[in-house]
Amino acid sequence: MSFLADFKKLLLSTPKQALTQWNCENSDYNVWANHSKNSYMTRGSGWMKDCFYLYWVYHALDVADCAYCERVELCYECVDCNRCYNCDFCQDCKDSNDLVYCYDCTGCKNCLGCIGLVKKEFCVFNKQKTKEEYEAILKNKISAQIVSAFEDAKLKIPHRDFILKSENCVGNHIENSQNCFYCFDTVRSRDGIYNFNAYENIDSVDCSFTKDELGYERVGGGWSFNCDYSAFLMNCVDCKFCFQCQECKNCFGCDALHHKRFCILNKEYSEEEYFKKISEIWAELKNSIEAGDLMSVFEDEEYAGILH
Repeated sequence: MSFLADFKKLLLSTPKQALTQWNCENSDYNVWANHSKNSYMTRGSGWMKDCFYLYWVYHALDVADCAYCERVELCYECVDCNRCYNCDFCQDCKDSNDLVYCYDCTGCKNCLGCIGLVKKEFCVFNKQKTKEEYEAILKNKISAQIVSAFEDAKLKIPHRDFILKSENCVGNHIENSQNCFYCFDTVRSRDGIYNFNAYENIDSVDCSFTKDELGYERVGGGWSFNCDYSAFLMNCVDCKFCFQCQECKNCFGCDALHHKRFCILNKEYSEEEYFKKISEIWAELKNSIEAGDLMSVFEDEEYAGILH
């Protein structure tokens, strides 16, 4: 059999871990969570406390139903918000507190239904109010008409790409990065191309949901170096075609290994045998690449079953 056929057989026969997390307390129903406490039903999030229903949220306290946020506290139904406190139903807001139904506001506080404001306070639909007027408006229940008016207002303004404190970058939602091209939801990264949800990635191409250096065609995991064509690796070095491995080095075509070295298809070899065999495998894969067969390891249904 070919390497790809053997690799497919290994992946389909190896039991998959239902929930992956580390350094968590009382957070049993989280997928890919780390350094968290008292959290429930989150995915791809970390450094949380007393949170639930989050997706790709980091450094959060008492937060619910949020996605793509970082350093938030007491927030609800927010998307792409950073360093915000007590904000509800907000999107693309930064360094703000006590906002309700706001979009693209920076350095603001005590605002309702505002769009594109910078360093403003006590505003309603971008109109300045006194503190007393604002508090009187907030005492009333927010009606469906207010929500509808806010959504209509969002449609009437240009939606610019969000690139903050970054240099020589192309994409959207890029922050504190440099030399990143066609990258999205990328934070503190440099020298990357075609990355999505990249967190502190360096010299990486075609990576999603990673925190890696020198990665290519990677998805999920982090703290790995020079790993390619792999998914859900943690603290791995020089691994190729691997799945759900942790603390491994120089492994090729392996699944669910921990603290292993010089393994091919989950079988351990001497260092000399390992490099000899992978040179033969690379020669075989080169022919597969030229024939266009490299990515046909799985049918769509099988691939979806493994990932989910």
